Amino acid sequence: MKLEFEYGQGLLGAELPDSTDIFIPGETVADPPCLPQDWDSLYAATLASIRNPIGMPPLKELAGPGKSVVIVIPDIVKGGNQPTSHRKVAIRACLDELYAAGVKQKDVLLLFSNGLHPRATVAEMQTILGPELFGEFYPTGQITS
Repeated sequence: MKLEFEYGQGLLGAELPDSTDIFIPGETVADPPCLPQDWDSLYAATLASIRNPIGMPPLKELAGPGKSVVIVIPDIVKGGNQPTSHRKVAIRACLDELYAAGVKQKDVLLLFSNGLHPRATVAEMQTILGPELFGEFYPTGQITS
């Protein structure tokens, strides 16, 4: 099968096997409806995803008393500083599940992944996490970059 699509000012083409499935967001599969952007709606949807992962046991089954946890967080270059950012919502939902499974806060480390970017500054960590999460983990040395 030959596939051609517009890219910039021209056409981009490829020869693909006839058994290839083509996925075009919004066309071959409808885009899902947008979630309301309030904390409660985003938290509930995130928690539902954490509790129903694809191809693996839920977080609550993987975690437990005495287990250590590292949560890796993208650095500031990726944005996400608003109060309902995916980072803030997802980290809180994961922590709530971990605590419910018996993991203690002292056994959790928040690690900023910076790749080749400079280490995250304390101010950037606070901006990304928000004052609540930052205040829970920074004073005890449980945030690093």
